[in-house]
Amino acid sequence: MTKDYYSVLGITKDASQDDIKKAFRQLGKKFHPDLNPNNKAEAEEKFKEISEAYEVLSDPQKRSNYDRFGKVEFGDGRSDFTWQDFSHYSEFNDIFDKIFGSFGGFSGFGDSFFGNVRNQGPDLDLAIRLRISLSDVYYGTKKRVKYRRNSPCSECNGSGAKDNKLNYCSTCKGSGQERVVQGGGFMRMVSVTVCRTCNGRGKVPVELCRTCNGYGSISTTEELEINVPRGVQNNQKIRYRGRGQTHQGRVGDLFVIMSIDDEKDIVRDGDNLIIRREISFAEAALGTETNVSIFKETVTVKIPPGTQPGEMIRVKGAGLPRMNSQTLGDLIVNVVIPVPKRLNARQKELLSQFEEESGRKRPWSRR
Repeated sequence: MTKDYYSVLGITKDASQDDIKKAFRQLGKKFHPDLNPNNKAEAEEKFKEISEAYEVLSDPQKRSNYDRFGKVEFGDGRSDFTWQDFSHYSEFNDIFDKIFGSFGGFSGFGDSFFGNVRNQGPDLDLAIRLRISLSDVYYGTKKRVKYRRNSPCSECNGSGAKDNKLNYCSTCKGSGQERVVQGGGFMRMVSVTVCRTCNGRGKVPVELCRTCNGYGSISTTEELEINVPRGVQNNQKIRYRGRGQTHQGRVGDLFVIMSIDDEKDIVRDGDNLIIRREISFAEAALGTETNVSIFKETVTVKIPPGTQPGEMIRVKGAGLPRMNSQTLGDLIVNVVIPVPKRLNARQKELLSQFEEESGRKRPWSRR
């Protein structure tokens, strides 16, 4: 493992979600940059590290992938964490309200550190769900999707200005940010917010574009080819940068969320596939070979003599491909041995003989 997130939060691998949140709350208070003014750069780096650990361990799917593979993918094949990947801002607010109390909360202490993430005006990211089959996960596939978004205006190239003529914003003097001071003396707090006039751009149109009325975008229907990788997980997000909403020169990202349909006879367990296979009592007792169909493939499974009902037979490397890996999960065959409800006279006789040969006493009479 390149990073030990459990050690970062000072917890064990069997920690509950409450333990994880409690550890994050304690470390967050200790290393919050606004509480470490004399060592702010180092505190910011440590705060990012514990936030990354919390992002992974507080998400059941990410935690499962991390525990199994020692790493987690944040999107586009990246294993590096950025603040755009952080998805627990509502929990952040709750946690830091408890840390700092009602006299400032997270918004007062945190905006100088998180302002570039949390105060960017309207949310420009889009999310759509893509339904795929387990067969698509097994082989990988390409899907085309259509969705609506505000795309850059072709008339003004997204600037919102006629002839692309812009002036520096008089409110923020071109910085794109406004600083709001609250309180005084020792309790003085400074919040950094997006400029209300230029929405963080630092510039404003001299004259509004007539096509988009200064918004820099128009509503369009987009079509996009989605590359579904082999072994993708249910609810996993694939990020397409710059394919989200456009607003006054800024553009968000598109997140495609995988929604995997269940198969009738196949159950997914991580990278393993579980199927039920019925065999007869004689096959279970004597051993046999049986062919199992997995999508377009056929796997031969050896049933050893003496196999018991409900026994799981594992075929190594016959399951789903693992993300970003050349290895495969396993095929697990759940053996089912049905008991016949009706027997003819000859079958009853043979079973009775079998019982006698086995040395078992029969309370019933032969018929």
